[in-house]
Amino acid sequence: MSNFFPMPYLPGLEDEFIVQSSRNALPPIYSQFFVPRMDEKPQNPIMDTLKRYRPPSLAHLPPEILELTQDLVDPAIPPPNVESLDSIWLEALTRKTGVRSQVLSWDNLHPMKSKAASSTSFLSEQNSDVFASVRHHLQPRLHDLNTDVLHVSPLVLWQNLKVTICGASSQLHTWDTRMERFVQVGLKDGRKGRILVDGKDEIISSSVLRPFLRIGNMVRRLETLLTELRSRAAKEGPTIHAFAHALSTTLTFLRDSLTRSPLGQASNIDILSTKFTTHYARYDDILISLTDMCGVGDDRHPSSYEVLESQPQPLLSRIYDHLHMHIERQSDKSVVAVIAYLLTNTSQEYFVHVSRSVGFGGHPLPKTTHVVGENPNLYEEDEVKQDNIFDLIESAEEDQFPSFFPENLIEALPAARKSLILLRAAQPDHELLVTHSEQKDICWFWKEEEITNEQVQRPFVIPHQAAEEDRSGDDNPFAQFKVFDLEPGVHIGTSCFDHAFSASSADHLQTFIDAFPNKLPLITPTLSHLTDLVFRPLLNHAAMLSSALISLFLSPSTHLNLHAHMALLQSYLLFSSPEFKARINAALFSDREDTDYDEQTRNPLSLYALRRRRAREQNPNTIWAVGLAASLLDRDAWPPVGTDLSFFLRTVIVDTFEAVVGNKMDGSAKQGALEDLDSRLGFAIRDLPVGRGRDRWLSPLSIEALDFLYMDYKPPHPLEVLITPEILAKYQRIFTFLLRLTRVENAIAAVHRMTRPSDTPVFPTLSPSRNLLLHLKFITQSLVSSLSQYTFVTAVGGNFDVFLLRLSLTAPPLLWDGRPSGFTDVFELAKAHSELLDDILSACLMRSTQRAAGDMLRDVLQLVLDFAVLVGRLKRQQLEEYEAAPLLENLHLKFRLKVAELVKTLRAMVDKNVGSDSLISTPVNFKEGHGYIRRPPGGTEALSHLLTRWDISDWWISPLKTDE
Repeated sequence: MSNFFPMPYLPGLEDEFIVQSSRNALPPIYSQFFVPRMDEKPQNPIMDTLKRYRPPSLAHLPPEILELTQDLVDPAIPPPNVESLDSIWLEALTRKTGVRSQVLSWDNLHPMKSKAASSTSFLSEQNSDVFASVRHHLQPRLHDLNTDVLHVSPLVLWQNLKVTICGASSQLHTWDTRMERFVQVGLKDGRKGRILVDGKDEIISSSVLRPFLRIGNMVRRLETLLTELRSRAAKEGPTIHAFAHALSTTLTFLRDSLTRSPLGQASNIDILSTKFTTHYARYDDILISLTDMCGVGDDRHPSSYEVLESQPQPLLSRIYDHLHMHIERQSDKSVVAVIAYLLTNTSQEYFVHVSRSVGFGGHPLPKTTHVVGENPNLYEEDEVKQDNIFDLIESAEEDQFPSFFPENLIEALPAARKSLILLRAAQPDHELLVTHSEQKDICWFWKEEEITNEQVQRPFVIPHQAAEEDRSGDDNPFAQFKVFDLEPGVHIGTSCFDHAFSASSADHLQTFIDAFPNKLPLITPTLSHLTDLVFRPLLNHAAMLSSALISLFLSPSTHLNLHAHMALLQSYLLFSSPEFKARINAALFSDREDTDYDEQTRNPLSLYALRRRRAREQNPNTIWAVGLAASLLDRDAWPPVGTDLSFFLRTVIVDTFEAVVGNKMDGSAKQGALEDLDSRLGFAIRDLPVGRGRDRWLSPLSIEALDFLYMDYKPPHPLEVLITPEILAKYQRIFTFLLRLTRVENAIAAVHRMTRPSDTPVFPTLSPSRNLLLHLKFITQSLVSSLSQYTFVTAVGGNFDVFLLRLSLTAPPLLWDGRPSGFTDVFELAKAHSELLDDILSACLMRSTQRAAGDMLRDVLQLVLDFAVLVGRLKRQQLEEYEAAPLLENLHLKFRLKVAELVKTLRAMVDKNVGSDSLISTPVNFKEGHGYIRRPPGGTEALSHLLTRWDISDWWISPLKTDE
């Protein structure tokens, strides 16, 4: 090791240094204890220590502890007997374990302190005196000049709290109207207050006072809210005042319960806290739920209060939502029962109003029962005028319902209200109106016995059955004496001295709470199930009312039979009657020239013949409006006006009716039906717009020449809800399209007549032009014929006939997709009627969403009409061959291009509609022998039929591809 770590050389110390260091040496350390010699006898160190007793030194104790231990250092008090400590072991044998306190605190030094053992060694779990003294020593209360401290005894505190919890001011607390809570008496200029109970610190005193003050605050706030509710005007409806009455009853019940509480019998403040937990906690929970529901909770500032609605719908929804919340939270029975009591009594008037609005539960409300200042009841039993039928129906749709109403009831009630209005107008003596239902009013029920007795087992009384029972009893002359056959006391009214009449409203609430079940019945485990069961009778009545009205409109024995009226509209406005189509064709259209009409008159000396000859002589170059009847061009003015047109059109309606009816009716009935038809159906002239680009109807050469003419229909009252003005407008649009199509058909027929082989050829010298004319005549006639057949057979007849089948009494029960073929109410029927006409308009390219395709179709028909006019001018020799040839070629090219463009557009529409949900349906397997209604062609879906008729081999667009 010395080889690796050599030690350095240190010189030796001099003697002088050694002497100097010895002078500064450390002092020696001696032992600080002494162990005496033990005697030659057994030693007992514990007893020796006890015998050497010395008085304790108390100089280091706090001043307050010195006061407590003054008797320990007082010389007048003799010291404890030291000799008696020799018996410590004997005393330990006889002492009972756990009797003496083992808490080490300054209080235990005092001889007057009880030495009884405690169940715990924690200071916070000792009695209140010990804990208060410890808290006062460890956390002394700071002296605040702005805080007024009031010391009261437990007895005074108990007496005042009994007044405060009832919402009244006491000697200790007064009501602050600005903050709406109880504050300490005598506070001024923003000073704070604190009440201390004798022997308790401020924490314990505050914890005892706080819950009782909260109860008083909530009671007083509810009382203030009740005063505000009672001051509201009567025109705000009975529901808010019913809620105010129910809330007043609840407050009276709570005050009575708090007054009868054992608060004044408590002997100390500890018992006071126990009483709150065992007795007042349930009332505290009730008040917390009520104030939260009313928006005046104890934790809210008065500026943040919620405004309680006066309308019944939001008010009842608020109460129901809080009830549902407490049921889901499984709150205390008393809390749920009180809110259920408020809901039951508040909703009674509104339920009666809703029931009477659909004629349920008794006679309708008389006209004098509505509150002064309130809007009159629209559903009173009064004569419904024809002028305001739509206003009443519209007002019935505007009503809203509480959020807890079932969805099917919300959908059924507006339809039932409107059905009741229409039923009163259609058949005032209907059995549903004459004999009212015997069902009880709609009300809430909570016990299982009420559900069984009131709802499940009671039958649904049909009005006509009740009427038959009443009439059967009237047939017996002795039926009025059957009351004497009853046992004594049966059906004899209760006495006014019974408890049911003499008991106060608070007693009724107490009875309601006692009888309220701890949980909902098993048959209705949730509140929503109970709600459905409560409103089931009303839902059944609404369905029966709607069914009665729709049966009236579909009955063949009444003049309101919708099937008959729609068949009439189909015959006239949709040209489905061959008789009407032939007569209107003869009155408005013609495929002959005007000279042919003179031959038909068989009177060349007539005034009309003379007038026509004079007109031809004066205007030899007048263009022939091909397709129109010559009588319409009599005065050389368009549109035609005068008595001749009116007479011809009226003759069309009358002659068609006589041709259809024939000998099926006798003279008087036939005359009455004819007068009724004449008053309801007729032709009219509309005012069309004029201006640049909008005056094409002023020219007889235009396809819109007859757009000024339409047919008007006035359905009987109240059938106008099923044949509304909007629906009639759709009929008239289809009628206008059919007039255009019929005009074009007559124009093509006139071209065929003018190009017959027996007549002089149109192009005698130009063979290519003649061949082109024949080709164009063929393709136009083919296109118009296919369009006409598609329109009358597929678009109109295919859809309309299926709908009429659904209205017949022998209709199959199911549709093509398995749904019922019937209608739930008349408004669903009116909606289906409107959708039917929408489908027909879509199939004819007349919807606003099909404007581009509709304009193309109109242009195609206009080109066909222009072709007929061109042939007519050639026939009249108003054009030379060389002048007409280029016009014909240009017309042919335009026609081919326009039709090709239309075909492409239709094909795009059909391809787009192929993937829609309207064509995708799950096949239904019907049982053998079960009939069903076939699927109609539809709207846009029917365009595939038109494409099949027009261009099954792509002929219209293939030549264009070759040319390109």
